[in-house]
Amino acid sequence: MFDLTANLHCLQFEAGLTEEEKKIIYLRSRSADFTECSCAHALFYCKLAHCFRTNILMLKDFNSDAAALHKLNVGIIGGGHLGKQLARVIVESSGIKPPNIKVSSRRPETLEHLSLMGIECFYDNQRLASWADVLFLCCLPSHLLQVCADIRAHLSHCCVVYSFISTVPVKRLAQLLGHTSILRPAYEFVSSDAGWACPPEHSMMAALKNVELIAASCPLSMSRGVRIGAEWLPAVLYSLLNMCCSVLPLEGALELLNQLLRLQSDSALSVQHLISQSCASSQSPLRPLLWISLADVQSRETPLSWHLRRSPALRDRLSALYLSILTPGGSKDQDIVCQS
Repeated sequence: MFDLTANLHCLQFEAGLTEEEKKIIYLRSRSADFTECSCAHALFYCKLAHCFRTNILMLKDFNSDAAALHKLNVGIIGGGHLGKQLARVIVESSGIKPPNIKVSSRRPETLEHLSLMGIECFYDNQRLASWADVLFLCCLPSHLLQVCADIRAHLSHCCVVYSFISTVPVKRLAQLLGHTSILRPAYEFVSSDAGWACPPEHSMMAALKNVELIAASCPLSMSRGVRIGAEWLPAVLYSLLNMCCSVLPLEGALELLNQLLRLQSDSALSVQHLISQSCASSQSPLRPLLWISLADVQSRETPLSWHLRRSPALRDRLSALYLSILTPGGSKDQDIVCQS
């Protein structure tokens, strides 16, 4: 059996377009580029956060506050195209189990395929916000004010809100949520080149198994006509350190982070790379690092962003880590990263 209509030009998407409409057809691939890069970067973050949390849980010298730690819970608000793609990517590729992933959508009945994968789908943003350690906002911009009003009083202090809503700056989002633990990747399109996008009929999972596409989406060297703001990656690392607040002293947190990132002596992070010199001089390595506002570190230059720009060894290692975690065949390196 085969499809006789396959590849017939008259049935292709472009066949019914006018000449004027064909001039903007590159927007289709631009949308695909954005979705693929967004999901790849979110997956990278989930894998890092999941591994870091797992490594913390494996330590035996917890203090009393560590009892509240548990395996990473990931919530997604929005069951549209991006939300569905993201949920599937996380459950299939992150190592996070389906019971630790939940989706809140206005129409949960349309997410049956996710339910069959073991992901709980419902419509209760407040319940999801109070449960999640990482909360992805995949809702429409027109729904954002209501979503923020719904979840504002239910977010835990440690919950990382990861927003895909590009029209709302991180500072404004922090005001709406009354919350500073926010990651908002700032994407910018720099080319209309459609050559990198997978064909529309290809799934997101197919795109994330394409080594060339993954390499082109690396945050430090993107080459897909879209780039991510330089402040995103430092904010990701700061968010990992926030997991250690009241659980590990600074010395232990830095050791765990350097192990996770597989940083050698020439690129290992120290306290001087994280906070200002004046704060570093008064920071005891035996005391936890103070809570870091992710909204603030994405709004101005930080010691870490400054160091990242000037350290080729650190940039090379983080790029290699990104590729080893996301590219097919990189699972062996990924297992090493997730060990304490």
